[in-house]
Amino acid sequence: MLGNYAVTLHETYERTYEIQAHSPEEAEELLREKVQNGSENGPEECSDSWCDVNKL
Repeated sequence: MLGNYAVTLHETYERTYEIQAHSPEEAEELLREKVQNGSENGPEECSDSWCDVNKL
C-alpha cells in the first residue's frame, strides 16, 4: 500500500582551512568572514548525508 512520507534530507560539508589568528575563536571568525565575503571558497565536498522520514 502506498503512503505519503515527509522526508528531510540533511547533508554536511567539510573542508580544512589554514588560518593565521591569535586564538581559535578568532580563526573561526576570520574564516566565516572570508567565506561570506567570497575571498575564500566554502566547502564543496559532501562528507555525510542522512534522511529523517515520517509517515504522514
